[in-house]
Amino acid sequence: LSQRVANSVLDPITGQSLEYRQLSQGPTKDKWIHGFANEIGHLAQGVGTRMPTGTDTYHFIQREQVPSDRKVTYGRIVATIRPQKAETHRVRLTVGGNLIDYPGDVSTPTANMTTAKILFNSVISTPDARFMCTDVKDFYLNTPMARYEYMRLPIRILPQEIVEQYQLLPLVHDGWVYVEIRKGMYGLPQAGIIANQRLEKHLAKYGYKPTYLTPGLWRHESRPITFSLVVDDFGVKYVGDQHARHLIKALEDLYTVSSDWTGSLYCGLTLDWDYTNRTVDLSMPNYVATALHKFQHPPPSRRQHALHQWTRPVYGARVQYAPEPDDKTLLPAANIKRVQQVVGTLLYHARARNSAMHVALHAISDSQSKATANTAAAILHLLKYAATHQDGIIRYRRSDIVLHIHTDALYLSAPKARS
Repeated sequence: LSQRVANSVLDPITGQSLEYRQLSQGPTKDKWIHGFANEIGHLAQGVGTRMPTGTDTYHFIQREQVPSDRKVTYGRIVATIRPQKAETHRVRLTVGGNLIDYPGDVSTPTANMTTAKILFNSVISTPDARFMCTDVKDFYLNTPMARYEYMRLPIRILPQEIVEQYQLLPLVHDGWVYVEIRKGMYGLPQAGIIANQRLEKHLAKYGYKPTYLTPGLWRHESRPITFSLVVDDFGVKYVGDQHARHLIKALEDLYTVSSDWTGSLYCGLTLDWDYTNRTVDLSMPNYVATALHKFQHPPPSRRQHALHQWTRPVYGARVQYAPEPDDKTLLPAANIKRVQQVVGTLLYHARARNSAMHVALHAISDSQSKATANTAAAILHLLKYAATHQDGIIRYRRSDIVLHIHTDALYLSAPKARS
């Protein structure tokens, strides 16, 4: 069986991430091809009798219908296993956004991990407050666009039932089928901002608006309800079920909504709420174990409690210097890519659960583009630490403390440090 990490599909033996082209030829190919057909039909105008209509997000067109002043981008297929969903083998078609030349603003206000954690703490510190999660289906996909975009797909990868239903063979040009994108899609650089603007305009009618200074944090003008928005996931703090239902009803007037009143999963974190004792436990079960499998890192023979090698001080010296730059031979490109993958995977874990990793990850990331044997040794050291400390828990307790933020930094502690 395939394993799952951050919703990716991994080979159970090698730990490598598998792409749709591999999955569509494997032992479960029928499920993946069926899932891809559903995705295309969902974005277009349906598929077969099982999906009579779609979202009308795009239309198949002739190559000649693409405006001469527009770049045609590519489609990227993302395969995931989502056991908590009705369709477990999910295939998503996203747009190659790096080729889209959108003239407007594309920055989207979204909550970060710190905002979500402060909201968790606020829930248990507010008498009678509760937390629930709401997910908006097709949040990006249903947003009309005034400016259409264009994408092409190789005909060889499209499921046969899609080719037949949409009569695609006459539309093929040099092995490609072209589509005109008329609504927001994942991958479009403008998809987030236009979806957010639509949401803001809609919720304003019900008294909800984003806060002035904190991106992704929303409040009601009079009701005791606050929520953080990460892409299409709402993490909702409320006092009184009627106020949470008010938000859900407001969203349902425009979107299809599903809600989790236990509030047990948000931003990749598993949340265990104890409202009686006013605590919440944050954890990421099996995240590190799956990452170690992905990178084929064996269990360490000795437990490693230190995050990185330490710099031995020069006792008796009046001045302590930063380590000398590592000028050794660079690692091969494949090894450098592995370093970058490990840093990216563990960085989310550090932000979410194990903040102690930040210093080591920052030091490694400074040299990851020009990684050497020392960088590889630092990665190995950090993976041994991760293997030793896999599934910890952060517990937040009720507090009446008002938090003020202060930042500080080390001085001349990193290679190539300057005054």
